[in-house]
Parts: sequence; structure tokens; C-alpha cells
Amino acid sequence: MKHEIQAVAWFILSSSVAACPFANSSFGGGGLPPNDAVHRRNLRRRLNNIDDPPKQRKLQTGGGCVTEDTYDDIFLDISAASDEQPNNVARSHFLGGIVRLAAHDFMDFDINDPGAPMGADGCIDWEHDANSGLDTIWCHDGTCPLTNIYNEKYSFMSRADYWVAASEAVMKLSSPNNGLDLKSTFKWGRVDADQCPDAALRLPADNACGEVENVFLNRLGLSWTDAVALLGAHTLGRGSSDFSGHDGIWVDTNQEATVFDKRYYEEVLRRAWVPRNQGTALQDWTWGGGNNGSPRFMLNTDMCLLFDIETTFPCCSRTDLTQNDGTNQCDRGNNNLAGIECGRTSNQETEDAMILFSGQRDGGGFTNDNGPFFSAFSLAWQKATTNGWEDDLHDFALSCGTASPTTAPPPTTPPPTQAPTSPPIPPPTPSPTPHPTSSATTSSPTETCEDVVSFTDKHGRTRDCAW
Repeated sequence: MKHEIQAVAWFILSSSVAACPFANSSFGGGGLPPNDAVHRRNLRRRLNNIDDPPKQRKLQTGGGCVTEDTYDDIFLDISAASDEQPNNVARSHFLGGIVRLAAHDFMDFDINDPGAPMGADGCIDWEHDANSGLDTIWCHDGTCPLTNIYNEKYSFMSRADYWVAASEAVMKLSSPNNGLDLKSTFKWGRVDADQCPDAALRLPADNACGEVENVFLNRLGLSWTDAVALLGAHTLGRGSSDFSGHDGIWVDTNQEATVFDKRYYEEVLRRAWVPRNQGTALQDWTWGGGNNGSPRFMLNTDMCLLFDIETTFPCCSRTDLTQNDGTNQCDRGNNNLAGIECGRTSNQETEDAMILFSGQRDGGGFTNDNGPFFSAFSLAWQKATTNGWEDDLHDFALSCGTASPTTAPPPTTPPPTQAPTSPPIPPPTPSPTPHPTSSATTSSPTETCEDVVSFTDKHGRTRDCAW
């Protein structure tokens, strides 16, 4: 599922180092560093978080809080950027590429490596061939709308959160009637990593279902049904000979390649797929024709979900279909496979999921119901995008910024007591000095605070940071 492809072949990126949370805001411009003697207790707490073994993501940049309005604004901005694409080819590359970016970010998660779990951390190895083409989706030369939108409006978020939110915007935007809306399950709080060495080596190759099992089940901790659902994102986007080497679209037309629906599953079932580019590292499957520069294709990792392509290769997925001239559709190009039909997979779970998500009717044909696919995809997406962050993520914030003074509890210190008029006040007697209160009369809003070496507490004892 990872291959070049803009559709869902799935994604990473380098980040900047977060500023010290206790530093003077002008430290980088010549100001003073923080007084660590005063802030020692806070620093200890920060270092404990960094050293926590399950979360060793080096040089991380934290994400800012996300409100429901922010999420909705991202949808509107992605929609506007999609509308600006000149044609369906460019639009499918843009939309599918965003989903691929987020997927290549989360697919390097490894549940078996608590010291370096990776996952959705805003980090991608841009130099590795597995991520070829993603630099046309996320770049800093002013040519990538997704990056420009982030830099202009959402850089307070982590890249990881933004990529997930942007992908969910794509899915809603491109699904029929905006039917795939993942807003209710979105959570924020992912932290960007500055480095993710060998992350691309964890992405699945495109040659067999063993790769699907190794990545999605063994490392991501998902089920086969989850894997089939996530691979359904191939319905959106396209492959390119300039990037992965796999050229074409998973569906029938360039317009369909801009729609997020169940068509991918239908295509696997309804066509007579035959091998393409046999004997090369780019071997995949096609059902024919150049299709005006967008040939239809499937990867081995797509076909193996329904067919036993290892035992019966080379083969044709359906030998019962004929072309307009009456010849068998399996006899196409250099293939003469009319008598060699691919057997079905022995993995009953993947076969059942493929048929369920396709909406195949018992009597033939397909329903228009995307519901089973969307439901399964929503669950699988939520698992994959939160892997490793489960205890650190948050629901939408009501607001982001300084809390309103109206939310503070009312003062508990009573106002100064007036001298009683009756009975008469007796002569004053010595009394202990009362403890200071939090009354508004005890402090001034114009007071300032500064780091000190020591101070005297209310009991007259000298305190310093060693205390």
C-alpha cells in the first residue's frame, strides 16, 4: 500500500527543535537564559517526560491546541485548494497525496519497539525511494498548497496533527455527499519528531500480502479487516512512473480517482486483471488500455487480498469476460491466460472484507452503499493514527489561549470587617499578626516578579531552591 502513489501508498518530514519552555522570549535575540535554580522542579518534570522509554522521540516539537473551529477551517482551506487544481489528474494527485503523506507518517509505527515506536510524529525520510513524490505535496519552495496553508494559518499545530486533520478533510470533501466525516473521532496532541532514522524501512513493499501482514498486523497491531479497509484508500489518487514506477489509477476514470468511495473493491472484483511488466521489479496488474494516459492498475498487495496470486501466477482474475470483438479479456497484450484463472485467497477474513466493502449482490452487480466500508475505515484509521499516542491525545479544546477571568472561582477571603458600633470597642490588646490573605488589597496588578536566590517565608524562615 505504500508505493509511490499519490493515492494512499502512504507517508514523513523533519522538524524544528522546540524552544526551551522556560527561556526568556527574546533569548535567541540576545536576551537572558532562564534561571535554572528557580525552575529546577519544572525542569526535572520535563526531563522525566523526555526520558520515558515508551516515548523516546528525539528533538520533538509539541503541537498547539486544536478547536472544532480550527478543524472546520482546515476543511474549508483544503476544499479551496482542491478547487484551484486545473484538472482531475492534478486534483487526484493533490488529494490522494495528502492521504499518502499521513499514511507514510503513521505506517512506520512498531508496537514491538517501545524505545523508538515512531508512528504519526510528523517525520518522513524524504531521501528514501519509498517516499518518492511526497515532496510535491509537502515542500517549502512555495509550490505546495498544503504546506503554504500550514505555514500561513496552522503552524501552531504539530505537523502530525495537521496531516491527519488535512487527510480527514480530503476524505470528507471527496466522499459522496461528504459521507465520510471523521470529525467526531479526531484527537490532537501528537508531537513532531526531528529525526526518524530508518523509518522508511518499516513501510510495506508492494510485492505480496506478507508485506501487508508484517506491517499492518505485526507492527501496527491491526486486524486483516482493518488492513483491507485502509487499503481501500487506493480508490483516491494515482500512481506515477516518475515516482513509484507504477503508472495509472486504481479505478476506471480520472474523475473517479478524485472520489473517496468503495469503487476500489468493485474494480478488483469486476475486472479481468492480468499481470503487467512481468519479470521486472515493477510487476503489477492491469485490465487493459492506455485510458488516455491513465491506465488502470492494481498492485500485488491489492490483488492478494482476494486472489492467490503466488500459487497460480501468472493468471487472470476472471476468465468469463469477453472483449467487444468476442475474444477473451484475459488474452491481452502478451498474455494468453484465458484458461488460467487466479484461485481465491485462503485468507477468509480478507475475502469476506473485500466482498462486504464492495457491496456485491448475490445475483450480480453492486449496491451503492458505502456504509460498511466507511464504518470499517473509520475504525482502522482511528487506530492507525493514534498508535503510540493513546494517553497523550485530547478532544477538541473549547478555546485556545489564556483562560477567561470569569472562569476563576470567586474569592474566598471576606472583605475587611468594619469596626462594630455596638458594643463599644475595648482597649486594644496585643495579638498575633494575621496571616496574609489573597484579598485584592494585598497585591497590585502593577507588581513584577523576578528570579531570586532566596526569600523569607511567612514563618520567617529563609528559603532557597535547595529547599
